[in-house]
Amino acid sequence: MHLFLFVALVLAGCADPYEDAKKADTVDAYETFLATNPGGADQLMAETRLETLLVEKATESKLVADYDKILTRFPHTKKLEEVQKGRAAAAYAVAEADGSADAWKKFMDEDPFADSALKKRATTMIDVAKYTPTIAFGDVAVAEVNLANDPAGPKDGWGFTADVTNNGTEALEYANVELQFLGADGKKLGKSPSYPIAAPTGPGGMPIEEALIKPLAPAEKRTWSYTTGEVPDGWAEGKKVKLVLIGARPAPPADPAAPK
Repeated sequence: MHLFLFVALVLAGCADPYEDAKKADTVDAYETFLATNPGGADQLMAETRLETLLVEKATESKLVADYDKILTRFPHTKKLEEVQKGRAAAAYAVAEADGSADAWKKFMDEDPFADSALKKRATTMIDVAKYTPTIAFGDVAVAEVNLANDPAGPKDGWGFTADVTNNGTEALEYANVELQFLGADGKKLGKSPSYPIAAPTGPGGMPIEEALIKPLAPAEKRTWSYTTGEVPDGWAEGKKVKLVLIGARPAPPADPAAPK
């Protein structure tokens, strides 16, 4: 019995917690090691590896909480710029999914290091958010089409149509709609084109269909349509899309002096 206890004590004394953490090579393993071995000789190496694993986890998950964990644990991380940029992109996605003015304002308040393009879009969306609840989108019809509108031609593109109703009390002189391509997980794929349902001119000042020039009046329903030959890889498997209002401007009040 005494020999058994002696061997057990020797083995326990030979245990190497850092080597155990290295073998597991997980966030939990390194956090446990650092919590139970503060100030140890291997602390710096453990912290360096933990930092790398946390950055890899956040890059994969794209969750705000995972980026915040890095910034809390390693506020002076060597990858600070990369982490801040990733955090801003993750927070932007959260605000975009919510769509409310409060969500966009939270993004602006918490992510001062976001790039200028995201900040500009967020500022615009704060103004648009007040119209979002009053613009109703019907189900989006998706069909393969011929881009030249040739009934006998090959199906070389995709067409999207949906009813859009203004349930608000203001006529909208300008209302721009973004088409988001979604993957099986509901997240956006690739670039999201846009086209107005009401506008004085088309994108880039080009002419626009006459039916869209008139402001979208309260209670009015219009059909929005868009065709394209470019869709993200893998999108055609599920054909999921979402329409989002990304621009809105009320029509100016009528001039009482104008002839009726």
